[in-house]
Amino acid sequence: MTLNEYSAKGTIISTLHPTISFRSLLFRRICIVLTAILLIPFLSSAQRDKKEKKEKKDPYTSREIWVPVPINRQLSHDLVDNIQKAADEFDGDRDGMIGSKDDPVDAKMLTQAIIKQVDHLQIVIENLPLDHYKKIQYLKELKNAISGITEDLRNGTLSPQHYKNIVINYEALFKRQQNEEDIVDFINQNFTRSFYTLMPVMFKDSAEAVAAVYKNMVRLYPDEMFKRFREIAPYPAAEDLIAHIAPKQPSLILTYATSTSIERGVVRRSKDPLVMQIVEIADNAKVPLRAIVYLEDLKNGVLTINDVNTVTQSSELYYKSLVQQRMKTNTLTKRLLERESKYQALEYVRIMNELHDAKDPIRFKCLESLTPKEMYFLMVLCSDEIYTSTFVGTFNRMLIKMGPVKGDVFLADMNMDKFRTFIRMCAGYNKLDEFIATIDAENRNILMATFVKNIDKNTETDLEDAVDVADSFGSITDPDLLEYLLGEVTENYERTYKENNKRGLIIYFLLHTLCNSAINPEQSSDALQEQLKVPPITYVPNNILLNDSNAVIEQVFFYGDEDGISSFASFQSIFRSDEWRITKNDKWFTATSTKGKPVSVYANLPLHEPADEEAQKALCAYLDQNNLSPSILVHRGHSYHLSTTMSHLSSNNKIIILGSCGGYHNLSTILEQSEDAHIISSKQTGTMHVNDPMLADLNKLLVNGKDVNWIDFWAALGAQMKSPQLQDLFNDYVPPHKNMGALFLKAFKIQMIENGLVSN
Repeated sequence: MTLNEYSAKGTIISTLHPTISFRSLLFRRICIVLTAILLIPFLSSAQRDKKEKKEKKDPYTSREIWVPVPINRQLSHDLVDNIQKAADEFDGDRDGMIGSKDDPVDAKMLTQAIIKQVDHLQIVIENLPLDHYKKIQYLKELKNAISGITEDLRNGTLSPQHYKNIVINYEALFKRQQNEEDIVDFINQNFTRSFYTLMPVMFKDSAEAVAAVYKNMVRLYPDEMFKRFREIAPYPAAEDLIAHIAPKQPSLILTYATSTSIERGVVRRSKDPLVMQIVEIADNAKVPLRAIVYLEDLKNGVLTINDVNTVTQSSELYYKSLVQQRMKTNTLTKRLLERESKYQALEYVRIMNELHDAKDPIRFKCLESLTPKEMYFLMVLCSDEIYTSTFVGTFNRMLIKMGPVKGDVFLADMNMDKFRTFIRMCAGYNKLDEFIATIDAENRNILMATFVKNIDKNTETDLEDAVDVADSFGSITDPDLLEYLLGEVTENYERTYKENNKRGLIIYFLLHTLCNSAINPEQSSDALQEQLKVPPITYVPNNILLNDSNAVIEQVFFYGDEDGISSFASFQSIFRSDEWRITKNDKWFTATSTKGKPVSVYANLPLHEPADEEAQKALCAYLDQNNLSPSILVHRGHSYHLSTTMSHLSSNNKIIILGSCGGYHNLSTILEQSEDAHIISSKQTGTMHVNDPMLADLNKLLVNGKDVNWIDFWAALGAQMKSPQLQDLFNDYVPPHKNMGALFLKAFKIQMIENGLVSN
């Protein structure tokens, strides 16, 4: 029931009977007048008593309107009533109840607040001795206070407690305003989000009250208020927010401090010690973006700005210093340190990669001044880009400089930083036995036990670490070591079971399955697929590669460096003129089958940078416009071009051939875009001596309309690698059914969904 069910005053009309005489009528009128005169004192007294009784009533406890609402104020009540009505009818039934009958507690709370208490407030406003315009103002404020309920119901974001708080605090603030009491202390002592809703409705002109609301909102909801930073910028709460953000995103505060935006002023008026330290870096550091890494040492007085400037102006000194920083506990700049360390390490690795044809003294000259630790981080931080030969050359030089230091001691001295990545890489590049040989025999198993132990303890890196372990299982050839690792995985599986750690249990179940598969390679891949619950891993049915026109579309990405140009020339030669129709424009090449099933291969020309990427974009646009979605995607280029190719991945890609795509970050990116993709990866940049035969064999199957059986396909491709050198190149490639990291990630997602730990 809403309030606006007003009763109108009725008018009684008397009709005289026509037969009544004039004398009788006159007599009656005289009697009525005399009676009225005699009753006047008594009526006046009763009206006075009634008026005095009404004046003694409390408007805040009244249950009915004392004086009928004038017509020119009824609309204000109607607007409130309409919101109540819409909320009531939201469930399709106007029954005087708001909310679901399935949740009676919430429904009762909403109904009490939005219908009963709001009705009561309407009565209070009417019964208070306020002028007409004041009453209209308060009714408008009441309407605005509850107006968001229908949208919240529609969006499924409604909080019954929030609306209860709105109505309660509306009345409390209303009373204080009537009594001219201060509301700031009341807001601070009773703060809920409701005051933020009421602020623009009731007290937007009170600077102190508004400041109190913003301060409390920042305290309770900093992430939400960060999105509304400009709204709170003039108030002290903005400085509180900056102080809250600074430990989590110091580089963002640095950006603000050096910008011309409104945030700059807030940052620079902040008195928070950490924010002030960042401002000092902005003003006095020679290279602020490098100097911010040392924020913790600067804040604690371990370093001065001059010390930092000396280091950051030399790339070599900077990299060496970053390695030293990794040995410390950098809680403030951990992510920045990781980013900068990798960026600086890549400068060394890319030099060595680009000099892959040069003699070793030239190629590895950049390593001469580096310590074993510094060389170690070059390898583990650049695992996605480092060439096999670059890794092997760096590893060999690291081992020489380590001298008598044992491998386990060496890793422990670095706090085991990235050691799982290192073990995985050593296994993949056939250097694990050599590294383990540097460790005393009685300690070797301790290191390998650590490799698989407690992966679940750090949820920030558990998947990355698990992928490293899974990939290692596919590379370790020592059966005794695999058996030992299987036992350690089993022990950790049992531990997570006892701890009721479902996520950890899934990780170790999958690692146990993959390790057992590596020990028993004769076990069919179908059995492995069944255990992991992943889609087929040994074959790709031809029909899933077809588009709506029953054709296979294949896209190949080339880049305009020297390798890309020579690779493209070799690539063109696999298309025989009697089987393929070749066309070419100024941006891309197309080969279309003229025999068998329709297959079209599109490849951008390897134009000089940046024209190569422009050609790729033009080709992608053409394919999109003509509804030609590639089911096969191939990367032909150095690993540092890989991110560009991967930016064009789509869910329609079913076979993806990417050089140097091992590692958690690349695999997870691929599977996010195409979760069922069959991935052929390489431990280094792909070579035309393997890629071209691979693509030729794959296209032959497609033209013949055959399914792709990876076991048969891989065996036939391997047989073409006649020389030991070609075999070595071929062995760097990992087929889909042996890609342990990809299998782990696919299976992990499925298991997490099935166990209700994540939504689909």
